[in-house]
Amino acid sequence: MVPVCKQLLKDNVATTEGLKALVTRVHTAHDLSLLAARNVNDDKVSKMQTFDKAYRDWYQRQLRSGIWTHRASISRPLTFYETYAEKHIGGLRLDEIRRSTIKAFMQPLFMSNPALASKLLGYINKVFEEAMDNELIDANPTPQKFAKPNREPSHAPSLQFEQLPELWSWIKLQEFSDTMKAAMRLTIVTAHRAAVISNMKKTHYDQESGVWAIPRKPKGSTEVGLMKSRRAFDARLPIGLRHELERLITASQDCDYVFSIDGKRPINAESLRRNFKRFGPITTHGFRNTFKTWCLHNDVDDFLADRYCDHAFKGLDKNYRRDDLFEQRAELAKRYFDFIRGAS
Repeated sequence: MVPVCKQLLKDNVATTEGLKALVTRVHTAHDLSLLAARNVNDDKVSKMQTFDKAYRDWYQRQLRSGIWTHRASISRPLTFYETYAEKHIGGLRLDEIRRSTIKAFMQPLFMSNPALASKLLGYINKVFEEAMDNELIDANPTPQKFAKPNREPSHAPSLQFEQLPELWSWIKLQEFSDTMKAAMRLTIVTAHRAAVISNMKKTHYDQESGVWAIPRKPKGSTEVGLMKSRRAFDARLPIGLRHELERLITASQDCDYVFSIDGKRPINAESLRRNFKRFGPITTHGFRNTFKTWCLHNDVDDFLADRYCDHAFKGLDKNYRRDDLFEQRAELAKRYFDFIRGAS
């Protein structure tokens, strides 16, 4: 390796600083000679990006592609990087970063917050993968294995199904707008995500049949309120809910959204979540668990309960259990609605 380096310096192929970068990318003198022959000279080495520049460029490209649709998911990659990684590798060139350097600051993070660490590691890995694709580096130094704490899995807080009638009555007594109350009731009965409820469009609801047809979310789409599973989902709502929705639709003819306060924009999904938390430590996503627990206590078939929530299937279920169970789901929705409002 030493004679080859001396020859490259003598022939003015690279400077001392340039050689420092070149030798980090090879393992033998032969590889170094080949790299020099490909005109990887000091000028190209001097243009080697720092990780900070590469990361921020990658982040901006993701923003332009619309891969993230929610405020939290948009801010998370940059916040995580600036908080936990920038001070460790941000100022280093891409070809200077070693696996041990990344592991030194990521391992403690995996022990304290494995979920956050996994997301950040994924972002870092994508930046290095792009650098490899652009032939800036020859290997990805991102570590793949970390020690993680043994912890019980955490779940979204959910309400005991026996408390549903109490919650239903509580909503009636609150000073929320009629629009917000209707959105909260629809959330409880359908167990849909808050963003799907708040962005419900009038064009997706048929007043004559009471069918709410939620379109699939196309790949790369930034539109909110569509099905996260990327499958269209149709459901016939209970009559009691339909009457409430139809009053809202009639009252605001010029608005595209069923749930709107100002007649222009949909209600905020976060407002929907916060209002439920006034009742107790529950989340809108937790209503799925509440519903499925109710099903277990009321002899509802597991497959039907999964279809009601549009849960994905695995293995043989994914290949063979394709029945939509539309009518059965509609009847189940009526049963569940009657229980929630205390009619049974």
